[in-house]
Amino acid sequence: MSFELPYDLSPDLYPLAWLVGTWRGPGVLAYPDIPERPIVVDVELTHDGGPYLAYTSTISLLEGALPDREQQFDPAALEAGAIWSRESGFWRPSSAGEALPVAGAPADAPSPSGLEVIVAEASGAAWLFTGSAQGPRVDIASQHVGRTATAADVVAQRRMYGWVRGEIFFSIELAAFGHELQSYATGRLTRSAPGA
Repeated sequence: MSFELPYDLSPDLYPLAWLVGTWRGPGVLAYPDIPERPIVVDVELTHDGGPYLAYTSTISLLEGALPDREQQFDPAALEAGAIWSRESGFWRPSSAGEALPVAGAPADAPSPSGLEVIVAEASGAAWLFTGSAQGPRVDIASQHVGRTATAADVVAQRRMYGWVRGEIFFSIELAAFGHELQSYATGRLTRSAPGA
């Protein structure tokens, strides 16, 4: 795993340092009653020296063809169409409780670090996630969701982010509209700018 450690990054954030930056990539969104569609995902994780990362993410419908899974892609060449969803929040390490090891982590992986993530969606939902970061992988699951009166009927989420050969692969599972927790969006991101 190769990345530049920001010089003024809080030591609390070292387990998440590989995430700092601006990321972009293709993915696929599909859920019961939502036809499968290609998407473009833009993610930014920044810091200001405090013990947290500021987070924003936009999912847009992809205009044009989805790059082959094995093919390298130019993030600037991905043409974003209509915005599907937007969210922002904060990621912060937590020492409260004991972080559970990440499933499938190698035996010599660093000890897991606890993680708390707070996310607000433009669609009217606010999420509190807890989980862990272990080596180049983050696993978080929703603990609480607050919804406005007009927000969609979403009840749970689980997310995974993993660094593989210089890219972040992600998956988002969702329980909503009376459906059990299941795959909602998957894709891969490449760094388009280093973090501040």
